[in-house]
Amino acid sequence: MRREGSPGQRKLISPIALAMNGDRLAMAIRWVGREGQGVVFAGMVLARAAASYENRNGQGLFVNQTQSYGQAATGSLIRCDVVISEERAYYPFVEIPDYLMAMSQSAYDRFIEQTSIGTRIIFDEDEIHSRPDRVHYAIPASRLAKEMGRKGSANMILLGALIGISHLLGAESVLQAIANASPSSTGENNRKAFSEGLNIGRAITDCRIAGESG
Repeated sequence: MRREGSPGQRKLISPIALAMNGDRLAMAIRWVGREGQGVVFAGMVLARAAASYENRNGQGLFVNQTQSYGQAATGSLIRCDVVISEERAYYPFVEIPDYLMAMSQSAYDRFIEQTSIGTRIIFDEDEIHSRPDRVHYAIPASRLAKEMGRKGSANMILLGALIGISHLLGAESVLQAIANASPSSTGENNRKAFSEGLNIGRAITDCRIAGESG
């Protein structure tokens, strides 16, 4: 995020707005969920894909990744923030994310207040029953993961949906990061889950473009 204005009148400027104004890429993604859902792993894969495998003008992107853990009645809440930019960012923390990736109702309830009208919300509709009053994408991630025979891959389905909707990184960059970060026993399932989510995200984008041009 960038701040503009005098010290007493500063406002947060979304990286999405910066991109629309022709500035270089800068995007903040916040993953939230509960312990055991692979929140940190999803953020790590995204960060690794951007830094190690995405090629922009002969080099990778700059990445900051932070994470935190907090207690809730249903267990530990996990947050993983990833800031991706074409220029080095000296402030690594996310105040208002461009994308909120929500995997549980308790995490959604905790972090939805830390968004703006410009934040896009992508969430697991099997886990979260709320519907935000802003642009959102409900993905049946848990159900699809269960149908694929691996309940723990919902995070990769949501990651695929993020890439399909945002076009933030190339799909091949993320697939390489998944292959590098996954244990041999889960790598293939994670790649399949990502591809499933990617197809969903691309279909959503295609439908929106068709609706706007129709």
